[in-house]
Amino acid sequence: MSSSDNKLNDYDLSVLDEALLYPEKTEYVDHFGFRVQVKSEHDTDSSESEFEDAQSLSSDLKTPKPDETEEEEDDTDWRSSTTADKISVVSMPTSSTTSYYDMLLSKFTRNDTPSKQLQIETYQNLEKLKEESTEDKEIDWEFWTSVVSDFERINRTDHAKLRQQLCVGIPTSLRGLLWRIFSKSEMNSELIENEYRLLLEKTSSHEKLIQRDLSRTFPTLDYFKDKDGEGQAMLFNVIKAYSLFDSQVGYCQGLHFVVGCLLLHMPDEAAFCVLLRLMSQYGLRGHFTPQMETLHERMFQFNQLLALQLPQVHRHLHAQGVLPSMYASQWFMTLFAYRCPLDLVFRVFDLVFVEGPQIMLNFALALMKKNQSTILSLEFESLLDFFSGQIFEVYKDCAYDFVQDAYSFTVSPKQLSKFSKQYRQEAAKEAKLQSMQDAIKKENIVLQDQLKKLRQAYKTLASEHRDVAQQVIDSKLTMASLSSENQQLKHELSAIKQDMGTLSSALHQERQIQFDLLAQKNAQLVDANALLEDRLQEMEVILIEMKLKYAESENDYEQMKQKLHEAQKLMR
Repeated sequence: MSSSDNKLNDYDLSVLDEALLYPEKTEYVDHFGFRVQVKSEHDTDSSESEFEDAQSLSSDLKTPKPDETEEEEDDTDWRSSTTADKISVVSMPTSSTTSYYDMLLSKFTRNDTPSKQLQIETYQNLEKLKEESTEDKEIDWEFWTSVVSDFERINRTDHAKLRQQLCVGIPTSLRGLLWRIFSKSEMNSELIENEYRLLLEKTSSHEKLIQRDLSRTFPTLDYFKDKDGEGQAMLFNVIKAYSLFDSQVGYCQGLHFVVGCLLLHMPDEAAFCVLLRLMSQYGLRGHFTPQMETLHERMFQFNQLLALQLPQVHRHLHAQGVLPSMYASQWFMTLFAYRCPLDLVFRVFDLVFVEGPQIMLNFALALMKKNQSTILSLEFESLLDFFSGQIFEVYKDCAYDFVQDAYSFTVSPKQLSKFSKQYRQEAAKEAKLQSMQDAIKKENIVLQDQLKKLRQAYKTLASEHRDVAQQVIDSKLTMASLSSENQQLKHELSAIKQDMGTLSSALHQERQIQFDLLAQKNAQLVDANALLEDRLQEMEVILIEMKLKYAESENDYEQMKQKLHEAQKLMR
């Protein structure tokens, strides 16, 4: 197994919150890894599961506060509407996410005809089920027989009693059959089942991920526990087929729980048919698309309803920084099948098939109200731990109360429509803001790159500047040294000049004296030539000595001139 597989293997539903914020990330587009902790109808131990310590949710999905000053619109009870009407209120996916999917479904929705085989099986087995049933004697078999016979009429003319019986509970032996009837999955089921079998012959790019996550789905149930058992095989087949059928959704692990609940009540072919109805007519597909449009909208609706119906709880959660996306996203994505006891999960499925997916909002509100005192006493970390599983304990073995409490909330279609409109407006604003932020981020990246280049250029210039500055300092020091030397030479030259002047004057005086003496002697020589002849030799010696001294003086003079000349050259 690769390192990327190991990384994905560590995911659990707690990453869903981050996926809601960053759906464009490739690791969230078609996969959400998460651990599971799900109880069967008879499982009462909430502390033994090996998955109990899964991470709590921590996302920050933005859901604006409801406009408390806005005049409340007509709150006509949505429960008086038909099932089709109710589904249409909350299931309005955008054309961008449905056009391709609708095209795929179109070949299965032409000339819808119910399965004759289902009708035959229904009437053959209903009496047998009545006789063999060991369930609660309060079950109204006559009523459920009429529902099986003509659900549309009962739902239209006697919806109040249908609700009452749903509170009591659908007979387990009939649940799978009734889910198929409620969802109208048997319309063209033969065509869909043929398509399903054809899809199983193909290879899905998601098979490795699907196979890896099979053991995480209802691991405590015997039907899904065996790696090579029928349960995991059927689960793999249905999810693989759907990933091929709807390539835009592909694979998302949340589907495991939905499909798992279906497979506990019907064959895999029927489960695939029901899954298609849930994803299309019931609008659940928007929970699993890359952008999860419907899931975001459902979160917004729940947050608004929570503020209206349970303002104290809403204020407390807001003060603690606990957003619906931190705990309710897994409820709506899996139809409460993640960590909720299965007897309660099946009740949620019952009502979703009859009332529409918006009934999940009622169940969520019922949980919040039933646990209100506990919620108000907890803080952030404790709240997340509580929402991760303990919140369902109040309805342990009280499925009747769970449904009754859900029905006690009045949520009108106009309310949901208004909230959907508000969500779309806020989403558009958020998208516009995100677009602006993306543009700013791109510009910021360019500016940062420019800044990096400028810093590098500045660093280079600073280095060059330091070199030049050092050169200037060195030059100034050299000039100062030369200037000092020049001044010294000037002083020396001045002294030499002074010495030369003194020497020249002394020499001139000496010459004058000598000349005077010579003149006197010359005169004397004229008179006493004879005497001079004797002294001539002596005088010649004296003259030679004088000439030598003169030559030395001349030589010193020439040397001084040469030094002066050289000094003048240096000064230039």
